[in-house]
Amino acid sequence: MPAEPKTVIWYINLGGSVGDIGAMRYAWRGKKTSYKNIGDGLGVKQAKDTDTGLMFGANSPKPAKVRISYTDANTGASKTCVRFCEPDKIGDVTTGGKINSKKIVIAGVECNINAVEIKNN
Repeated sequence: MPAEPKTVIWYINLGGSVGDIGAMRYAWRGKKTSYKNIGDGLGVKQAKDTDTGLMFGANSPKPAKVRISYTDANTGASKTCVRFCEPDKIGDVTTGGKINSKKIVIAGVECNINAVEIKNN
């Protein structure tokens, strides 16, 4: 039996109008657990085999990035990671705290999310 893939295709709708009509689907390949428990809050969707119109490798436009602060389940230390976020969801996850207190999967371990902020370069 073939091994199950460790990565999947994720995408975010950029632009468009009501119901994401006319939106560009910015896509990338990432770990299966990268957006487990938090994908909906960040506006990230896992692509299906039947999805069309996915754009890979686009340099512009790119989705916003957020820095997620979490508590490492093994050491108790505060750490951060960066994830893509749909522009329409930025306020919900930063000032609205939509994914605070949820769990993020890091190296196969669920860790508590403490805060989310827009990533500064």
